[in-house]
Amino acid sequence: MDPDDSSTSSALRRSIGPSHELPTTTLSGCDVAPFEPWVCELLTLEIRRHMRGGDAQDETNPDHLGLRTSTLESAINNASQLLQQQAKWFTPQALARLLGAVCEAKSTTSSATLQAALHFVNTAFTYALLPVACISEIVRFLAQAYYSASRAQRTRKLGAAVWSTVTRLLESHIGELLVEAFLTALSDNAESRSGFSTTTGALMLMLEMLRSRKEGMPLINPTILILRLEQLTSRTMDAVILEHVAELLAELLASDARVSLLRGDGGWSKVLNVALQCSRISLLSTLLGLKDFPMEPSAFNTYFELCLQLGHEMTEESWRSGLAHRWPLAASEQKPEHYRALIPQLFAFARNEQQLRALSERGLITHQLLNGSHSLVTIEMGRAYAKLLKDFTTSAAVKHTLAEMLIQLYLAQPNQPIFDLLCEVASFSFDVASFLFGLRADITGVIYTRYDALSERLTATGTASITPNPTLMTWHAAILNAFRRGADNWDVYHCFLQQTKYLVGNHTFFAGQMAFIKEVQATIRGVLQSSSFTEPPLHTGLGKAYIISHLIQTLVASLSYHRAMSQDEITDLVSLFNDTAGSRDHTVSIACIHALTVCCYEVPDIMSKYMEDVVDKMTKMVTQRYLAIHVLQFLSGLSRLPDLYHNFTVNDYKKIFAVCYNYLQTTRGVQTIAERRQTPTSERSSATTKDEEAFPEYVYALAHHVITFWYMSLQQQHRDQLKPYITGCLTYDVDGQAHIEDQGLVTVDMMDRKDAEASGDITSSLNGSNLHFDHWEGRLVERQRLAGMLLISTKTSLRSGRSLVTVRRPSGTTHRLVTPAIGSAVRTKATVQSDVGDFLSIVPADDHGITYGTITVPSNFSTLGTGGVVTLPEDDAVTRAIRSFDRTSALDSHKAGVMYIGERQTTADRVFLNISGSTDYREFVSGLGTVERLKGAGFNTQGLDRSNDADGEHVMVWRYNDVTELVYHVTTMMPNDDDTHENTGRKKRHVGNDHVTIIFNNSGIPHDFNTLYNMFPGQLTYVYIVIAPSARTNFMQARTENVHTDKRDRFYTVQVFTRPDYPNLSAAAEEKVVSGASLPGMVRSLALNECIMSLMWTQRNDSAQYPSSWRSRMDQLRRLRERYGGKAA
Repeated sequence: MDPDDSSTSSALRRSIGPSHELPTTTLSGCDVAPFEPWVCELLTLEIRRHMRGGDAQDETNPDHLGLRTSTLESAINNASQLLQQQAKWFTPQALARLLGAVCEAKSTTSSATLQAALHFVNTAFTYALLPVACISEIVRFLAQAYYSASRAQRTRKLGAAVWSTVTRLLESHIGELLVEAFLTALSDNAESRSGFSTTTGALMLMLEMLRSRKEGMPLINPTILILRLEQLTSRTMDAVILEHVAELLAELLASDARVSLLRGDGGWSKVLNVALQCSRISLLSTLLGLKDFPMEPSAFNTYFELCLQLGHEMTEESWRSGLAHRWPLAASEQKPEHYRALIPQLFAFARNEQQLRALSERGLITHQLLNGSHSLVTIEMGRAYAKLLKDFTTSAAVKHTLAEMLIQLYLAQPNQPIFDLLCEVASFSFDVASFLFGLRADITGVIYTRYDALSERLTATGTASITPNPTLMTWHAAILNAFRRGADNWDVYHCFLQQTKYLVGNHTFFAGQMAFIKEVQATIRGVLQSSSFTEPPLHTGLGKAYIISHLIQTLVASLSYHRAMSQDEITDLVSLFNDTAGSRDHTVSIACIHALTVCCYEVPDIMSKYMEDVVDKMTKMVTQRYLAIHVLQFLSGLSRLPDLYHNFTVNDYKKIFAVCYNYLQTTRGVQTIAERRQTPTSERSSATTKDEEAFPEYVYALAHHVITFWYMSLQQQHRDQLKPYITGCLTYDVDGQAHIEDQGLVTVDMMDRKDAEASGDITSSLNGSNLHFDHWEGRLVERQRLAGMLLISTKTSLRSGRSLVTVRRPSGTTHRLVTPAIGSAVRTKATVQSDVGDFLSIVPADDHGITYGTITVPSNFSTLGTGGVVTLPEDDAVTRAIRSFDRTSALDSHKAGVMYIGERQTTADRVFLNISGSTDYREFVSGLGTVERLKGAGFNTQGLDRSNDADGEHVMVWRYNDVTELVYHVTTMMPNDDDTHENTGRKKRHVGNDHVTIIFNNSGIPHDFNTLYNMFPGQLTYVYIVIAPSARTNFMQARTENVHTDKRDRFYTVQVFTRPDYPNLSAAAEEKVVSGASLPGMVRSLALNECIMSLMWTQRNDSAQYPSSWRSRMDQLRRLRERYGGKAA
């Protein structure tokens, strides 16, 4: 029993006494006199009896007034009814106690009881004067009742009734007191059940007060409200309460008037404190109204924390200012262990590129202030970057910024943990992968970033060296994983696919890492066999063949490590290239043919054993027309490598000529661009239009070149066996008649000349001027006669009987000094296409040549014998014609420029001032050909001065079997002028007119056609063949490190770059890596192919035929026959 109830009950007994008779009527309509002073107390006792559990025999509440009830709800309703009827007898003190008892009903869960209690409060407010002392109790009751009503849909009417009561009270004379009581209620202990209900209900009702627009209601002072909320949020972390506080705060700040009051009272720091506490809950939707908090120095830390918690967008200035407060740089405040928690938190809330960049700068400055003595800051920042980079929800723009900052972090102080993080995220970021693939090692093994836009931007000092060198195991693992499992997206995988081959070519980068190179080879072979590679997405327009060709190119780059590989491992690669060639998509076959080309120069010992299989594969690819040029270029280069085919049989040679025959058959009749555009393109899969532009003409010319080169490489016994077959390949049927085109005729002439030379003492035309007569031999008799396609000139001394026989023909000029033999006629063999009676007497008057000898001539029925024999008159016109013929060299003479670009040479003037180069450059130039004297040279020097050594004393020349000649315009062999511009102009006059230029790039700066064209602009330059050491060497290193290194252990990248409108069909269209031992031969072969192609390209609109010197000579012989054919002697 409540002590108050006990004392009240005792007082009542003493006052009333046992002798008084009380009416037993009900309260309704009764007169309570003379017991009116005690009725309020009796009602209070009855309500509290029910609150205690309700004992029916409790004598402290006599039933003779009819006050006894069965429920609390009935007791409260009785009190409301009696108060309404007898309010005058309810004293303020007694009424306050009764109101207190009624308000205790707030703890009940019965909505009916709460409704009864609420009715009593309204009745008391209507019929009596509410005591001030009980206002706080009334507020707590209203708050708890409102909270209870909000918990279920069925009690919504109760909630509306509560708000209606609150509204009436607020509009009354006690409205201000009521507001103050609500604010005071927020100080209750929110951890208790009752305090939680009171606090939550009060927050909800005050929210309704703020939202209410009714006139006459008192305003809530926002400053006091914020103070109460700050106190509340500092005492509780309950999510429900904080959510209601957040909602109330948002509504408070939605009013400009209230915000103005807060600013005037300096309450923003408390606003931010409340908001910060609210931001710790998960439901923040009610805080969306918090925007653009005003800045106060005293509140900035809180503001910054709040923005972090909410993900609130801040200006760059605000973010940087916040970082300055949250991440101080003062030396006394640097606590490295603190960053372990700080950095991940800041990165978790950085929302855009600007914030990330500012955060990165803060970390870099801190790292510098720590002087690199503590790597925790760097590592934690790196982990934060990596986490965001691997998050698929991070936008592409933010990933780009993160990647750049992670790279900056590494370059600021290179260390292994950050390098490992870079490798870890390489498969998620194109920028990181590109950076890692841009790493290279110089000739001494020092790792640096390649000179490009990225490293130039990231290295303020101008040096890109990375010290110390990182351990590369994680990078190796990342590369292997990309090939095995793919990458996060196509762009990243494409980067791995394209760039790995370039990185593998840098041998010093993988010094001592041969196990990794072999693992790369094994991985790629496995991927190719299982076709488990990542396929390009549809929008790229690429197919599987694109992937396979790049994988093949990576294997080609790894072949440069062949000196550390076993023969079986090398053979496996060669076998893979050969087996993969001929696949359905020609781009794969092209990559394999180019791979086999590199193998011919790099591993000739293995290729010589495998060459029969390679040639056999080439014969099977003749049906794929887009492979024609690549197959023929391969066979052309192979013909100049005799060590590779020394085991060939007649059948092997025959296969090569069969390939040429098939390609000639496909090109005949498709000789013009107009016709070529009408050819079907159904075979095409990825060839470009520009690559087709010279297909038929170039294939036609190249097929004849291959026949020529290979025939000259044959031994005589093989020539005798194959010559009829080759002639048949050059012959085709026209209206039932066998026909040979002009290029075929000159090829047949070449075969006849070589066979005739092999049968006698015939000297080449280059030495013909050394054959002369002595003065004692007297008068000389000269005759000029046309025999078929041969112009036979004889000069005979009648005194000595000696004769000089000169045979001029399309494919060359030969000389033979004939001395008669006593007792027999000497026969000079000028051709093998003759019968027994097909000969001429050296001196016409010498019957049957008994005295001075005879010369064989082509049979009238042979390919070369058309037209019979015509004796030319001895006049000036014939003499001039013969001299003109002699000036037309039988050699196909080509030219190519050679330039050396040294360290930091970026202009033409500086490059053309070079008169020497590095040791390996000089070694390379010496391997291109032979050195010959310029002054008085009897060959075509391609414009170089032959009189005064104005272009130097010597020139580099390469010749092959008296068929082809390549003259090099080597700028370092040309003397310099005192005037720089004149020097540039003079040297450029030669190399600027060369269609093909070889660049030995020792500058350390990558070059392509555009950069070189900008340095050396020229309309006639079609091709640059760029050579660069695979390991960068500076001026001193080039003259020290490489000097004593075996050229088989020096490696160079070779790549052919062409003008945009010129087809790049070279075996080095993609970068290739070759050793110093193979470099000159391979580059010479590339240059020769491009020289031939460029001639075709230059006159593509004028002629469909290759500008052959042999055909030019044949045309001159034809004109002589047409002019003098009727004047037979």
